[in-house]
Amino acid sequence: MRLSEVRHSPKRSPFARGASVALAFVGIAGIALAAEQVAVRVRTVLATDTGSDFDSRLAPDRLQLHGLFRYSSYRLVKEEKRRCRWGSPNSFEIPGGRYLQVLPLGYKDNRLRLKVILIESGTAPPLDTDFSLPNHGNIWVGGPKHPDGVLLISIGAEAEP
Repeated sequence: MRLSEVRHSPKRSPFARGASVALAFVGIAGIALAAEQVAVRVRTVLATDTGSDFDSRLAPDRLQLHGLFRYSSYRLVKEEKRRCRWGSPNSFEIPGGRYLQVLPLGYKDNRLRLKVILIESGTAPPLDTDFSLPNHGNIWVGGPKHPDGVLLISIGAEAEP
């Protein structure tokens, strides 16, 4: 039932009309709430110089990975995607007892601004910076050592303007 039908329907009781208007308002508020969120995706890749395996789940990133890093093998070890509220920190677990805290800061000119902190127990954060990336884009951070190689972290975000 459309909202315009509720206003013009003489067969509806005042309660039914009020309930329909309230439901329409809740629906509009839900749309506004969705616009206040951003989808954040964090992927952790194990990169090594042993072998030449390339995880097929990383196929869309092949050129980017080979252009940025010089490893012979890449394997996706963890992937997490969730809807995050603007201005609220979100922790993503990274293998090796680490956490990546992502704070969506803003959206302007089809770009997202994120505050990113890599947290390792007992040490100062090895990464604490702001990033700007295109909507539906991602950035790669290389670095945390892993017993079998190096962990590369992809941080992607999508917002609906």
